Amino acid sequence: MRYSRGIALAILLALSVLLCSAGEKPPAEYISNGAFKGGSSKADMLLEGVRFGRQGNATRMVLDLAKSDGSAADKHPVYSVEYREFPYRLVMRVEGLSFNESTKVQNSPALPFSVVTAPGGGIKELQVFLSGPSEFKVIEIDDPAKLSIDVRPLKTDIPNIYSVQLTGPANAAEAYALIEQGSFPEGFQPEAVVMGNVVVVEQTFSSAGEAAQMDGLLQEMGYTCIINERRGNELPQV
Repeated sequence: MRYSRGIALAILLALSVLLCSAGEKPPAEYISNGAFKGGSSKADMLLEGVRFGRQGNATRMVLDLAKSDGSAADKHPVYSVEYREFPYRLVMRVEGLSFNESTKVQNSPALPFSVVTAPGGGIKELQVFLSGPSEFKVIEIDDPAKLSIDVRPLKTDIPNIYSVQLTGPANAAEAYALIEQGSFPEGFQPEAVVMGNVVVVEQTFSSAGEAAQMDGLLQEMGYTCIINERRGNELPQV
């Protein structure tokens, strides 16, 4: 019996789907924009530890997870890990995951990161800062469940950027409240960059003219702003 090329391809695709549905996860591929999303559990979990290592030319960050009673996690929490620029960073959100004083953090070697928590200890965001343009992938590890993030650098030109920074927020809680509740001119979509105890609310632009125009609109609405020029791989100036 002969198969046409199209039929043969369809059979191969069907076999691939069957293999994946049998429990074999396709390997994650690196991306340089957008986000990875996954996980299935919304139950309360603990971030037991954060570890770092090397995987080829990539830096690996591993999140050790546990159930709320301290036993090993058997499912991955619902998560998203998004790549953002200026500064280059990963922003991770995980549902039902808490950070507390018992969480073990490896300090060296490590990627610099900040954990933004709600009053009850639940993680609102985890921001991982990168030295420049990068690509990344997220790997779900089983038995016990862990999340692994691999990051490797890209050779890409780094531009100068202009940030319009809102003054006023003294901490992360005030920064997120301003972003979520504030009324802004069309086109202004600020983000909170949390660097330890220092927080900046800003949007970056590719030209000084764009930044100056937005600064004018914000001041007309009663906001106080400053404009900073910096390299795209530099952290915001405070």
